Amino acid sequence: MLTALFDLSVLAAGPANPGIGRYVSDLALELDRIAREQGRLRILAIEALSWVGRARVTDDVRGAVERLLQRRARQGQASWAYQVRLALPRAARSAQPDLVHSGAPDATPMRRLPCPRVLTCHDLVPLAYPRHERNWRNGGLLSRYRTHYRRFHNADHVIAISRATADDLIAHLDVPHQRISIVHNGVDLERWSPTPRPSDDAVRAAHGLAGRPYLLCVGAAHWRKNGEGVMKGLARARRLIGNEELLVAWAGALDRQERQRISGAAEEAGVADAVQLLGYVPDAELAALYRGATAQVFVSRAEGFGYPVVEAMACGCPVITSNRSSMIEIAEDAALTVDPEDPDAIADAIVLLADDNAERRRLAERGVHRAQHYSLRKMGERTLEVYRHVVGSRP
Repeated sequence: MLTALFDLSVLAAGPANPGIGRYVSDLALELDRIAREQGRLRILAIEALSWVGRARVTDDVRGAVERLLQRRARQGQASWAYQVRLALPRAARSAQPDLVHSGAPDATPMRRLPCPRVLTCHDLVPLAYPRHERNWRNGGLLSRYRTHYRRFHNADHVIAISRATADDLIAHLDVPHQRISIVHNGVDLERWSPTPRPSDDAVRAAHGLAGRPYLLCVGAAHWRKNGEGVMKGLARARRLIGNEELLVAWAGALDRQERQRISGAAEEAGVADAVQLLGYVPDAELAALYRGATAQVFVSRAEGFGYPVVEAMACGCPVITSNRSSMIEIAEDAALTVDPEDPDAIADAIVLLADDNAERRRLAERGVHRAQHYSLRKMGERTLEVYRHVVGSRP
């Protein structure tokens, strides 16, 4: 029986990237399901770490995930990272697993572990776009490079969540391709479904979208999310189709700087009255917004994966996304792909979907089919294959 020690402790910190938190919780639960079904896998979870190097390890994976997600008090990222560096080696020696999996890569243990360690890489955007990703957390370029190099070369094997991310690991950090496996993220295809719910109309009305054509944007709104491209595309599309009712609804827990960025871009493009910032929207409501949207516009400049693309496709929402990075890899021909730096191309895609019901239906059908490639089950099974490969490759 293969025993894997899975680190859940980042959930207590509230990851800096919410997508990492989703990845860690979803994958842990799916691996636990597979373990219970097959009987040839045992999943242990690190639920808590301490300042003195102790770790609380449990085989109640579901309970641990639920307890961590329900916590109100959140630990700081820096203190969490320190505790991982100190406590992870001790936890591995105590639990004696066949391997350890760290789904959040932002902490490197101070000492080598007594077993292989698998580390997930979600993206290397700070290295690919150093001028735009400069902040106190990322540090200077040289410091950033050294940190990432140490982080991923310290691991015995790296899971990349897309081919684009795997290519960046090789190009920017010289990680040998033999030590990288691509395992695409998965989503809950019951949660993200094209089947309408009785509450859909009420959800859209509560967000001020009842009876109005809208484009849906989901997630953060910093530089690489390209809010200015969305606003310029919206402005031109409204002129071309002569529909002043078309608006952008942006769902995401934006900070003040992000809200100002979007509002400023909208005002500059002349569409300030056509943008609604919805704030954080729970998944059940977000699915209803996907199902009612003319299209989702996700024209990011760079992504490690792109959860919103898969969510929208799974819900039967036509997708407009970028023809670069992981997005074209994830969507393939199930979306309209455009150059994110070309507002005219973004506008033309919006016009096509606003005017052509047949094209919307075609993309919706392709999207639902394409989303089946990104189930939680496939993510879990492919991760388990990586575990077996890593353990089987030990000398």
